[in-house]
Amino acid sequence: MDVVWEPTGRLVTGPRVNTLTLETERLLLRGFSQDDLRDVIDWDDDKHGHAAETGAQEFLDFCFRQYERPGIGPCGMFFKEIGKMVGNCGYIALQNFCGEVNYFVAPQHRGRGFAPEALGALLNFGFTDLGLLRIQARCEPDNLSSERVMQKIGMKLNQPSLRISANEESRDEKIYAIVR
Repeated sequence: MDVVWEPTGRLVTGPRVNTLTLETERLLLRGFSQDDLRDVIDWDDDKHGHAAETGAQEFLDFCFRQYERPGIGPCGMFFKEIGKMVGNCGYIALQNFCGEVNYFVAPQHRGRGFAPEALGALLNFGFTDLGLLRIQARCEPDNLSSERVMQKIGMKLNQPSLRISANEESRDEKIYAIVR
């Protein structure tokens, strides 16, 4: 599929995440479907029953809304060996040939290298297929695990501490980035 950027820096034509499939050695990154509800419910050990199902369904509904825009939205991290979704990753913003990624690995699957493996595939897709020039990710200053993931894939600290204000809340974030 052709990728078209407007002069204003907005991606107008490109692949839809719900039709996208990226493959790594252990993972299949793909858009979510309603069939993934059970796996998403299993990510949260703290919630049970109706609360867990409601939260998981809200997440899937969010994904489906995001898939309306080219290149945007969470991909499920499908671990081929066990046949389950173990987390998600994807582009949350695309503007001016720059992208921002985020990622989540379910607590019971952390520490196995899924996040750097998935993000490596996303970086390759962003630079090669979307024509991005810069890709960034954020983390809270005390999230050392997330920081290590960004460093492993070659991102460098770009903004040591940035105060973010949203919904009347304020928090610090670190921004890491990589350029082509």
